[in-house]
Amino acid sequence: MDKEIFAQRIKKARHDTGFTQKEVSIQTGILKSKIAKIETGYQEPDLEALGTLADFYGVSIDWLIGTKGEKR
Repeated sequence: MDKEIFAQRIKKARHDTGFTQKEVSIQTGILKSKIAKIETGYQEPDLEALGTLADFYGVSIDWLIGTKGEKR
């Protein structure tokens, strides 16, 4: 996984859906501070958070991590 690509794509997915970090936190149960760290590349998500965020944003994990997958 390319950390820079992942950070850019997870932030883009949030912007494309129109949510704030706080709203994502409330809806997913992932701490806002963790979302901020993931979006800046400071922290990588665990598998549970990765799946939760991909489902929440309606994108594929492959697309998020920068492999061959389509956005969806």
